[in-house]
Amino acid sequence: MPNSRIKFSLRSKLMLLSIAVLIIPYIGFDYLRQMETYLRETLEASLVDSTYAVAGALNDKPKLFESSFNETTNSLYSHQLNNPIQLDGYTDDWLSYIDWSESYYSESSIGADSDNFKLIISKDEHYFYILMQVKDDGLVYSTLNNTDHINGDHVVLVYRDKYQRLQRDYLAPSGPGLIRTFRYEETYDEYGVENRTQKNLTNTSAVWQAVDDGYNIEIKIPAYLLGNYLGIILNDVDDTNGHIETDTISTFGREDYSEPGKIISSSKRIEDIIYSQGRSEGRRTWVLDKSAQVLASDGSLKRVFPDNVFNIVYTLLLPPAYDQFKDDLAGASRLQGNEVKQALAGNTKTRWRSSPDGKAVIVSAATPIWFDNKVVGAVVVEETTNNIQIMQRQVLAGLFNKTLLILFVIVFLLLLFASRLSSRLIKLNRETTAAIDEHGKVSGDISVSTASDEIGELSRSFSNMLERLHQYHSYLEGMASRLSHELRTPMAIVKSSLDRLQHEQDEEGRKVALQAADTGLQRLQALLTRLSEAARLEQALQEADKQTTDLNEFLAKCIVGYESAYPKQLFKLNTPETIIRYPINQDLFFQMLDKLVGNAVEFSNKDEVVTVNLIEKINLIELQVINIGPGLPEDMLNDLFNSMVSIRTVRSGTDPHLGLGLFVARLIAEFHAGKVSAMNLENGDGVCMTITLPGN
Repeated sequence: MPNSRIKFSLRSKLMLLSIAVLIIPYIGFDYLRQMETYLRETLEASLVDSTYAVAGALNDKPKLFESSFNETTNSLYSHQLNNPIQLDGYTDDWLSYIDWSESYYSESSIGADSDNFKLIISKDEHYFYILMQVKDDGLVYSTLNNTDHINGDHVVLVYRDKYQRLQRDYLAPSGPGLIRTFRYEETYDEYGVENRTQKNLTNTSAVWQAVDDGYNIEIKIPAYLLGNYLGIILNDVDDTNGHIETDTISTFGREDYSEPGKIISSSKRIEDIIYSQGRSEGRRTWVLDKSAQVLASDGSLKRVFPDNVFNIVYTLLLPPAYDQFKDDLAGASRLQGNEVKQALAGNTKTRWRSSPDGKAVIVSAATPIWFDNKVVGAVVVEETTNNIQIMQRQVLAGLFNKTLLILFVIVFLLLLFASRLSSRLIKLNRETTAAIDEHGKVSGDISVSTASDEIGELSRSFSNMLERLHQYHSYLEGMASRLSHELRTPMAIVKSSLDRLQHEQDEEGRKVALQAADTGLQRLQALLTRLSEAARLEQALQEADKQTTDLNEFLAKCIVGYESAYPKQLFKLNTPETIIRYPINQDLFFQMLDKLVGNAVEFSNKDEVVTVNLIEKINLIELQVINIGPGLPEDMLNDLFNSMVSIRTVRSGTDPHLGLGLFVARLIAEFHAGKVSAMNLENGDGVCMTITLPGN
């Protein structure tokens, strides 16, 4: 039945389709957001695990972290040289390293600056190369002499040679260009007097070049000469109105210049250990000493993007992904950041940051390296989120393709739905137009739709309307013949009685004629009463109200009344033990029951019982009126409750019958949200009239 199905209106169907279209991208982007959060957390955890693995391989290996145990003298970092250096005093050859210069500061107020002296050291297979960038607004050249006193700006290289002897080499420029490098030697004459002389060195080369805010010095020293320890002292001489003052800047970090710092460079042993832990594309690993200086590094943040990653659709929906960005730590000699500080303090920490150009997001994890329960260094592993962005774009590509397919399917369904809707409306319009002829007479029918939407309801409403119009037309068409049949006899009686009165002279005969005329008039009055009954009922139904009634008790009272009204008829009432309550108008409900019981009594065989059953079923209440007697013609079962339908032609009687009684019963049943039906008993010996009401 259509009423038992889930009801989906046209608006609901269109709303569901619209929501389906809108919810697809929302679900997709929500999935991407959740995926990004998960991938970020996974990336952090992966980096931390990598730091644990590398740190575990470096723990308790103190020889790899010798610089961490020298806390008195600053160490110097030497970068591995990738390109040859030409000594000319300019920085063109140093562009790959210049950003990693170490800054040193003045030890007095003379010439003080935020970064008076910037130093960077590099090394190839045979030589150390040193670049010094000095800020000085008053360059003083040295006078060439062979005394122990240098009267101009000069540099002192303090180092231990391969024999661990402490050496001091002096570089004192007498003008732009090549710098004379010398060492002081002490000799004694025949009288034991000490003489201190300058000895020129040929194995060290240096160039002095003035720039806008000071000067640059480039130095080239054989690797075998320096050994592993070096300290640099810059003496800045200023001549102020004939008054000579000297300001000192050094790499020692203290005023005692007797012990140079260790030269730190990338450790091949540490690099091998890092490499043994495995390498991932786009991931870089650092190993630092206690001063956060880089002892080794491996890997790169750069990675190769797969094809079709930079689709314009993805760029519009997601932040842009760049395979090229500024790597501010590539080649760094020292690392900074809260994660590094925390690791050197003994804690594992992660940090998110952006590249200087804002084209990449970098996450780094740092964990300490231990020896004898002391932190001797740290492992830092970092990676960009490019891999996450690549995965997002790959997922978005799949989502976009699936969404496009789904949208095509939805559009197809919408077109199919619109076409189906249009065809149903056209069919309904065509059937409705054809169902009524030009004279307003119902000449056809509408196929009843089982759909639960508005068009289905409209189709059923039109069909019901046509059925009612057909009944009304049938009522009007049958009324004339029915009235003619029913009125003919009483009118004939009245006419014959009047004729008799006109010619009858005998008083007794006139009395009989008057009685006959009165009988005819009574029958005419009964016909008019029954004709108006249905008309009055419509108004009564509109004004009637309902109240919840105990049907068991109500039927019991009705049966008592019927036993009095029909004393020769036997009645039986069957009700369930449980009380059945239902909202009814008692007057109308009694009138409906009266029509059914009266019909059952009229057609019941003599000495047979009229049975009234009240039955409660699942979601249904049935009220049955059963009589034992002749059955109904099968072709009358469907039309019995229509107006002007009667089978009493087979019975004689004085009362007129217009076929309105069961029609009235039907109207009252429908008023109570029920329906009435009739069926012959299985043995054919009677009829069962049933009122079906919806249950609770």
